[in-house]
Amino acid sequence: MTRHQQIVLVVLAVLFVTIVLVDRLVFERYMTRILARLPEADRAVFKTRYRLLRRVVEAMIVFVGVLAILFSFDQTRAAAQTVLASSALLGVILGFAARSTLANFVAGVMIAVNQPIRLGDRVVVGDAEGTVEDVGLTYTRLRTPDNRRVLIPNEELASSRVTNLTLIDSVSLAQARVTVPVTADGTRVREALSDLAAAAPGALADRPGPGVSVADLTADGAIFTVGVWTADAAQAAQTAAWLRERALARLNDEGVLAALEPETAG
Repeated sequence: MTRHQQIVLVVLAVLFVTIVLVDRLVFERYMTRILARLPEADRAVFKTRYRLLRRVVEAMIVFVGVLAILFSFDQTRAAAQTVLASSALLGVILGFAARSTLANFVAGVMIAVNQPIRLGDRVVVGDAEGTVEDVGLTYTRLRTPDNRRVLIPNEELASSRVTNLTLIDSVSLAQARVTVPVTADGTRVREALSDLAAAAPGALADRPGPGVSVADLTADGAIFTVGVWTADAAQAAQTAAWLRERALARLNDEGVLAALEPETAG
């Protein structure tokens, strides 16, 4: 093994050990202590910032290690010195060539600092809805209800309209909308739907629901809504499906011809 090869191996070993020590002894140890003192509502905020900070520090360590290897060889020392001496020009060139990547990186830092989303939040971004699994240096990963993974560039996330369903309060509305003929007995329909609201699975007993109301009157009939509050968006989706299914069955049993209305966002 040549001397240069030995230098490379030593630098790589030091690089690996440094990353492990920083991760295990600094981040994980202090993170555990800090999390133990934080209230539950602040833990997701800290975890999001911690994860991005750890990746930035690891990237900086790798960069320093690469420079150390370049300075270890006569053939590459001059190139490394030139790179450092012309860092401003290099920054402009790299910034232009990798503007999308750098924009995603800067957006990731902004997301970690401003916290429009946090790890574990349920969000809607464009046509994608899911739980935030990871906020990376350039991409944010969502897990959808059907267990798919959606990768969203941080720049797109920072410039898009984001609906966070759990940032302030995870309580979510489960609602079904049904249309009945204008000739139907409104009192009978209201009683049937009220029974469903009282028996809805996942409904919060300590928070009165919106119950049953007439949302609109059209030429085709009356649109009734039945809704309850649930603990989170995932439970709301299940409860809303239950309400839709049971509303149709119950009204048909009552002799009322009903049709489901499409759900509106929010």
